[in-house]
Amino acid sequence: TDEPKSLRIVQSRSNGSLSFQRTWSEYEEGFGDGIDFWLGLRTINKLSNNLTPRTLRMEAVKWSGALYIAEYSGFVVGDASTNYLMDYGSYLADRSNTSADSLAHHKGRVFSTTDRDFTSMSCSNSSGGYGGWWFNGCSQCNPNGVYFSTRQATPGKYFWASVDGMYSLKSIRLVLLP
Repeated sequence: TDEPKSLRIVQSRSNGSLSFQRTWSEYEEGFGDGIDFWLGLRTINKLSNNLTPRTLRMEAVKWSGALYIAEYSGFVVGDASTNYLMDYGSYLADRSNTSADSLAHHKGRVFSTTDRDFTSMSCSNSSGGYGGWWFNGCSQCNPNGVYFSTRQATPGKYFWASVDGMYSLKSIRLVLLP
């Protein structure tokens, strides 16, 4: 692609070829097939540590083909000793076309997976097809849940609420900008 080398795609889903229902160690190391993938929590931590906070860009495509972007300044993911706690400075509304900040509900949360679930509510239980994510009770976004090949209501599983409510997305990717 023609994307700058300093741009790093940390998560991509576009065809459902790969299950994101993975273990803690798989999310730490990363996994994927080149189309659908997760870069790995260790790598995301190294790319976004407090010495070099980055801008996170979420790019989602609805089944209608409409593209939505949300950007977040100062995005950082802690190391393993923090259970990869995620934080960011602010939602950049002037650089986003989503209706709201769906990531705000997840700010300051630790990462959870099917075998290391730090959540307390059943609607965010990462063992129920939700994949791994920075869950906080009932989620406002989850790009790592079960992929649906058509637009469907997906309570908590594969969505970004400020893009299309609780409906599945056609594709989504999370990108770290310089």
